[in-house]
Parts: sequence; structure tokens; C-alpha cells
Amino acid sequence: MATMPRLRTANLLGALAGEVSERLDRLLTHPNQTDTSAAALALMSCYEGLSNAELAAGLGLSHPATVRLADKLEAAGFVETRPGRDRRAVALHLTDAGRARARQILADRCVVVAEVTDALDTAEQDQLAALLEKMLRSITGDMASAVHICRLCDETVCPEATCPVHQAALEHARGGHATS
Repeated sequence: MATMPRLRTANLLGALAGEVSERLDRLLTHPNQTDTSAAALALMSCYEGLSNAELAAGLGLSHPATVRLADKLEAAGFVETRPGRDRRAVALHLTDAGRARARQILADRCVVVAEVTDALDTAEQDQLAALLEKMLRSITGDMASAVHICRLCDETVCPEATCPVHQAALEHARGGHATS
């Protein structure tokens, strides 16, 4: 019965992903904000001046929902809107408070995940990193999907030049298939 180990592995990964996700939700959800707010701030910290449409694509939200979210973040003092590339669009920029909140979100996320990965020794962490890179490459399609996958990533520890998701999206754009 070869499928049982495969299903058990999937079940274990699902349980771990669910628990890490819940821990992140508890930590990253600021009063009067959602986990989507945290992801929006993190994305804006990487892509300063992105439009509502670009933010919507990165978050997987509708345009009206994204406009409401940006309005809430602006009212909270985290975001300011400026003229965009054309008259119909606005550019979203973080305020100093928004940048500080984004840095805190990324630091908190790393702490929560490190609580889980710290159970592994250095060699196991290296092995896990290689496996995660392979799995992330396999689920990455175009650049929009890459931005969505990495919406809460800290690009200071995984810059685009070495990010397996970003590199897989670039390969996809060139017409190739992402490889490990």
C-alpha cells in the first residue's frame, strides 16, 4: 500500500501548515486589522508605490475589497496614496508607521516559524530548506502567483535573486518549467 506513506506525509504537512498558520494569525492580526492587512503592509514594503490593482493581485482580493483595505490602512496611518502612473490609478506608499509595522510583521512571522524549525538541527534545517525550495518551485506559475505566494516573505533574508519562487516565475515567463 504505497499511497499510505504519501497520504501520511501530506496529512502531517497539512497539520503543521494549519498550526503555523493559526499561530501567525494570532500574532499578526493587529486590533482592527486582519491577516490580509499584514500581508498588504508586507507587500507594500517590498513594492513601494504599487497600485490597488497590483495589490489586489498579490493578495488575491477583488479590486473593491482592496480599495477598502487600502482606505482602512490609510485611516490607520500606515499608508498614504499618491498619484499613480496614470490618472485612474493611485500609488500606495507606506508611512513611517506603516514601514515600522511591516518590519514588525516580518520579524514576528520569522519568530513564529523559527519556533517550529528550531526543533531541527542545522543539517536538518538545510535539508528542509532544499525540500521547501523544490516544493515552492513546483507550485509557482506566473509572476502574479509568485507575488501571492511570497506576500508575507521577508525579502531581506530571501532576495529575488535567490528566491526559488521568484526564479521559478521567471523561468515560467521564459517558457520553461520550474525545476529544482
